[in-house]
Amino acid sequence: MNATQSVHSMVDASDLGEFKRHLDGAHHIAITSHRSPDADAVGTSLALARYLRSLGKDVTCLLPDAPDEALDWMEGVKDIVLFDQDPGKAQDILHRADVLFALDYNGMGRLGPMADAARTATGAWLMVDHHMGPEDFPAAKVHDDRCSSTAELLWGVIAGLGGKEAIDAVGASLLYAGMMTDTGSFRFRSVSSETHRVIAEMMDRGLDHTSVHEAIFGEQPMDRMQLHAFAVVERMEVYPEFQTAFVHLTAEDMARFNYRAGYTEGLVNKALGVAGVRCAVFAKESKDRVKMSFRSVGTYSVRDFAAQHFDGGGHHNAAGGATEEPIGVVMARLRGLLPEIAAGLAAAENQA
Repeated sequence: MNATQSVHSMVDASDLGEFKRHLDGAHHIAITSHRSPDADAVGTSLALARYLRSLGKDVTCLLPDAPDEALDWMEGVKDIVLFDQDPGKAQDILHRADVLFALDYNGMGRLGPMADAARTATGAWLMVDHHMGPEDFPAAKVHDDRCSSTAELLWGVIAGLGGKEAIDAVGASLLYAGMMTDTGSFRFRSVSSETHRVIAEMMDRGLDHTSVHEAIFGEQPMDRMQLHAFAVVERMEVYPEFQTAFVHLTAEDMARFNYRAGYTEGLVNKALGVAGVRCAVFAKESKDRVKMSFRSVGTYSVRDFAAQHFDGGGHHNAAGGATEEPIGVVMARLRGLLPEIAAGLAAAENQA
């Protein structure tokens, strides 16, 4: 492996040196990412695997559960080992690994049912992540919560380890997918001039950004479109006096429209897009929990709100959370918290 050098302002050369030290002697590498994996999780996992295999490493990507079908175009996605489908195989891979990567998550709890098996792994953990409040389990990490995405950080890691030439058009498309989706198509405040410089370099390496966008946001199943229409018309609650909107779906709602992984992606942004709304929450019922997505505009932190009330976390304007309470209880709690949200929005505006 080549000598390290920092090629991104958020990737420190000393951290790259630690990565290199662990990777030089590693033969078996496991790459993990979080439950309900999005494009940043899947894209970074597959892009990193391509780079490490170019170095002759034995690499396996593992996820707690299956990604959205909209990511089926990603090269290598069908080779990912899914813990919920084959926990024995996944556990064997985790325990055999000399080095394990934690991509796009800041704590073992984000692995859901795979967490216990991951905690018993004896290899060295390396983290690349952009979420706030990382746990201290990794032996080394590249972390900056100001960064647009884990994909942007990983570009800096691979390039800093001397692997820029190994990022071809396929690898660039995997990283671009993570950057594009985690930034709301590059409209969030986390996007910097450096973000665009990274994209420019990827375009020079053959990235077809139009194809990536069309693969994720282009053609959609009719069931998904009807589910979104139903959610907006029947399940959206808008509170203009609180500058807030909620949208929720029950398990029965999703069954009615033949729900599949990824069908609810973007619903929270529809709520946030209502005129006058500055905070939005989407709640989705599943068999064991209610999963929640929080979004805001401006300086109001939905991360703090989610952490305080729903054991959540994430970013300033985009966060997630979950609870084992029934969906009806969750929605009642949210309505009761409307004055607190409005007060927070007003305070944030006054401090801006």
